[in-house]
Amino acid sequence: MMSLLKKRFLKTIAILVLGVVCLSATAGLLLNKFVTKDLLEQKIEESINAEISIGAVEVSLFALPAKVVISDVSLMPKGVSDPSMAELHISELSLSVGWLGLFQKHIDVTHIGVHEADIKITYYKDGSTSLGRLFESPDEDGKKDKQAEQIEGGADRGFNINDQGDFVTSLGGLSISDTRIDLVLEEMEMQLACEDLNIDLSAIQIDPNDLASSNQAELTARSLIRLYSLKGDHYGDLDMDGVARVDLFNVSTGKMEPEVDGAFSLSEISWLSTKMPFVSRAWEQLSVLEKVGLGVGKAPERASFGRSKSIAAHYHLGRIDLLKALSIWVADWEIAMLGGGWLNTQTNQHKVKAELVASKKASALMASTIYKGLELLPKQIRSSVTNDVRENLMREDRLVVKIKSSGNFSDPKIRPDGKIVDISKASRGAAEDLLKEKAGSLLRGLLK
Repeated sequence: MMSLLKKRFLKTIAILVLGVVCLSATAGLLLNKFVTKDLLEQKIEESINAEISIGAVEVSLFALPAKVVISDVSLMPKGVSDPSMAELHISELSLSVGWLGLFQKHIDVTHIGVHEADIKITYYKDGSTSLGRLFESPDEDGKKDKQAEQIEGGADRGFNINDQGDFVTSLGGLSISDTRIDLVLEEMEMQLACEDLNIDLSAIQIDPNDLASSNQAELTARSLIRLYSLKGDHYGDLDMDGVARVDLFNVSTGKMEPEVDGAFSLSEISWLSTKMPFVSRAWEQLSVLEKVGLGVGKAPERASFGRSKSIAAHYHLGRIDLLKALSIWVADWEIAMLGGGWLNTQTNQHKVKAELVASKKASALMASTIYKGLELLPKQIRSSVTNDVRENLMREDRLVVKIKSSGNFSDPKIRPDGKIVDISKASRGAAEDLLKEKAGSLLRGLLK
């Protein structure tokens, strides 16, 4: 009896396995027959406002998990058919999917890989992007629906995770390798060339019904970012490598709004040009030291990064908030942008407090020059002026000039933040106070 049950059980298992294999084979044959590059090009172009060119498509359902590899993908504006004019080109896009999970309304993406992509993006002054325009739904009448654009700033457009409430999506990982992104920021009048970009996004499970606890992932990234003005001036290189925590969606609205908290180290080859408006305007503020008898020469061509050589920042909707001080060395001076400052890449607005701090060696030399000048003052007023200098210009053994910057980052308004001692004025003021005191004493003497 047991032997008979065992045989029936094994027979049942064999039939089920054979059925799954047959279904897989049939699905594989059908997918390979119907999921062609021509079909993908047609279906994608029906849903976006762009031309697309695909080199080849390979589908492997027999692999565990199933794998789709799409090669030589080019995305171009409507009316452009030359792939060399593409705003997005991907040499290879691979997608690994556990397709059996679809029967349980569970999208199990084990990995997405993007290899050797070349992406060109322009952020326009109206807040839109060139790539975003390519992914807009095509308008049959050839006109944009202005009314839809005006509704909550276009809140009804784009992907919304709340519309996918029946699905739970698992993403085993996302990797982007050997990629280049050319980013033009019209409002900031800057261009960022991100070379050798490599990104890895950790495993994440997204449940639209519980975004608060299923929305986070860890990201590691490395890239060499070259900064240019739109006029062609090379503003510097940032060789960055670090880790960030990412919230992919807005928990309240369901819209995809990446929010990033990260810390990125800067290698020794990182530098900034002193032609960069913020750096050059900050250096100009050192002219206030002429009030204490010091002259600061012309800035060198390059500035390097000092102290921790890292950037700790928060990013959301185009705004970058500095979480820790960012230090830049220009000759013997350190420009320390204090934590709490921010920059909005979409509006070009910023607000930063900073300190210009001289090196210990330079501080000692300049302090010696200042105090020698103070010794020339009359003894009666020397002490008062010296205390003002120590209180407003010195911190322990370092010379410090505080500044604040706001307005357009491409044309910053920088000014002193605090009192700057003017020795000649302080001397006159102290002398006047002394004369008043002497006159008062003389008057009191006469009255007696």
